[in-house]
Amino acid sequence: MAIPLFENNKPLLFTAAVIFIIVSLFIIVVAFLLYQSQKKDLKSAAEQQINAIADLKVREIESWRKERIDDARFIFTNQIFAYGVGRYLAGSLSPGGKEDIFSLLKAMRESHHHKNILLLDKDKKVRWSAEPPRMDFSEIHAPVIGEALATKSIILSDFYIDKKTNDVHLTISIPLLFSRNGRESILGVVIIVIDPELRLYPAVKTWPVPGSSGEALIIYREGNEVVYLNQLRNAVNRPMLMRRSIDERELPAVKAVMGRRGIIRGVDYRGETIIASIRPIPDSNWYLIAKIDEKEIYAPMAQRFWIITFFVIAIIIICGAVITHIWRYQEAKYYRRRMEQEDKSKALYARSLIEASLDPLVTINVDGKIMDVNSSTELVTGLTRTQLIGSDFSEHFTQPEKAKEGYQLVFKKGAVRDYPLAIRSSSGQVTEVLYNASVYKDASGAPQGVFAAARDVTELRRTQQELKKAHDDLELRVRERTKQLQTANKALEAEIREKKEAEKLLQLRTLLLEATNKELESFDYSISHDLRAPLRAIDGYSRMILRDQPDRLDNEGKRRLELIRTNTQIMGKLIDNLLSFSRLVRLELTKSSLNMEDLINDVWHELQIINPGRNMFISIKEIPAGWGDRILVKQVYSNLLSNAVKYTRTKSEALIEAGGYTDGDENIYYVKDNGVGFDMEYYDKLFGVFQRLHSSDDYEGTGVGLAIVQRIIHRHGGRVWAESKVDEGAIFYFTLQTEEKLI
Repeated sequence: MAIPLFENNKPLLFTAAVIFIIVSLFIIVVAFLLYQSQKKDLKSAAEQQINAIADLKVREIESWRKERIDDARFIFTNQIFAYGVGRYLAGSLSPGGKEDIFSLLKAMRESHHHKNILLLDKDKKVRWSAEPPRMDFSEIHAPVIGEALATKSIILSDFYIDKKTNDVHLTISIPLLFSRNGRESILGVVIIVIDPELRLYPAVKTWPVPGSSGEALIIYREGNEVVYLNQLRNAVNRPMLMRRSIDERELPAVKAVMGRRGIIRGVDYRGETIIASIRPIPDSNWYLIAKIDEKEIYAPMAQRFWIITFFVIAIIIICGAVITHIWRYQEAKYYRRRMEQEDKSKALYARSLIEASLDPLVTINVDGKIMDVNSSTELVTGLTRTQLIGSDFSEHFTQPEKAKEGYQLVFKKGAVRDYPLAIRSSSGQVTEVLYNASVYKDASGAPQGVFAAARDVTELRRTQQELKKAHDDLELRVRERTKQLQTANKALEAEIREKKEAEKLLQLRTLLLEATNKELESFDYSISHDLRAPLRAIDGYSRMILRDQPDRLDNEGKRRLELIRTNTQIMGKLIDNLLSFSRLVRLELTKSSLNMEDLINDVWHELQIINPGRNMFISIKEIPAGWGDRILVKQVYSNLLSNAVKYTRTKSEALIEAGGYTDGDENIYYVKDNGVGFDMEYYDKLFGVFQRLHSSDDYEGTGVGLAIVQRIIHRHGGRVWAESKVDEGAIFYFTLQTEEKLI
């Protein structure tokens, strides 16, 4: 009697079913654990990102506060300014001295875009204001002003709302102290009104990574309430108007003022569950909260859930089919094929990583022959991968011997960083690069070759060229606008003569000049913001790398990052000097008769204060009276005499002479020194912007001072020139038209 097929295979089917159930359960458990692991990874990545953003925002806010304090410190430490204010408050300062004080305060307000600057006496009474004050500062800020006067230090206030305009402001209180004969006296206080909408709020608002719910908040505690200091991303309100009770314990803002730090989970002002990072802002009662919705963090998991589910079901079905057939041969074949596919996938993945790099990547064997390259290497050399493989690595550079020495050095040291070379393409094009290379070894530790990556520095060169172009464009626009103004002025003068409507045409000219100045101011601000923002980002991320990844950097890497930070700061100073230079065109000249000897004595007195211990002597010869703008002509003497003092530093005595004489319809003035002088061969660079004839390591400066002198004198219709011999001093001349000719 034959045994039924089912009965004949029952043990086998039972075993297959048990194996199928066990495998299915195992796959489900693994899938669940994988899902949880990915969810944990997403949360961890989000927390790291939020921590980094919080650190960045705190540093930006801290930097902003420091910059405001540094602005104030210029006034706080200026004894010349304090002396002038003391005489002004006492009623003994000349009109020219008053103009110098007020011009300094106005210039500081305009250059830093402050809302207002006020001068108060020691009784907290407003004695001068750049703009009419909208409130009683002595009453509102009496505690802050009192603290500044009591502690004799600079005090930055908290945020406050102008009740007349509903605008949010901050103030800096700067006590004015004057020291004489070892005694220090309090003269008054300077109040700087700051608008956080200009730089602080935009820096906080910007979220550096893509996302829909990411938000940074500044908060502080006021009584039993938490005050939100900036405008919220997901709420229609104004800064400081959002307030929440301290009893709302789930709010991250409440947790911050109660002492919580770092990563937290809570419910924000919208009622949404969020992940947040809390940081106190140093030297303040402010707190920074960087947050993101929890549902945004886990949003990618929805798609991954269905993928994992589909994958689990597919695997279960495949396993069921395999187990049903129970063919070991097919099972072995299946796993062998799977391993081959995995190896192929790994190879394709490794290749995709290499090809994804924008930098040229090369592998070199111990004989210096190219083993493999990526597409970026093909582009920069103009050769195909087939042509490059097997060729000598060094033959593709302008300096083959230096390239050969470079990869040989890698085998000796194990790695080389930022090795400079120049790649020559098949078309003859040269690309300057910095190579980073390291030795790769087999399982036994024997060197197999070198892996090298080249970083194209063309972009750095382009950035430098763009900066110069921006300066040239600014100069061109200024010249074009000046020509337009000159043409407009002639047209206005002709119309005045024809129609005898002087008053109407004068108003029209004033409106035109105001519109032009606003346009140039907008351009200056755009240049300043657009150039400074990436510099701050470079400096900030460099600091983050130095702080967060010190063990991943060798000393040379740290040194290079410090060099990056130093050069970003130097570039920031160059941008400031460039903008100051360009603004000279818009300044309105107020000409009057000038006592040149008094101007020279004022400048020389200031130089003696800032150069204590120097043996400096000045001889003022016969000098005619000048005709021009007092502030600008004083700036000319300040720059020329400062240069004379600087370039006589190597001399035991600085001997400086100033004088002048009349020649026809112009006065010629000069400043002579016994310093290091300069080579007249390079005279054509002397008055150029950012041009220096001496090393910045020996003599500080940015190369803008003489350019400013030239521009001021040209605006007065005069000339500037110089004569010198190396190590025999220098003489600088400038001319001003006589009063008689101008009249």
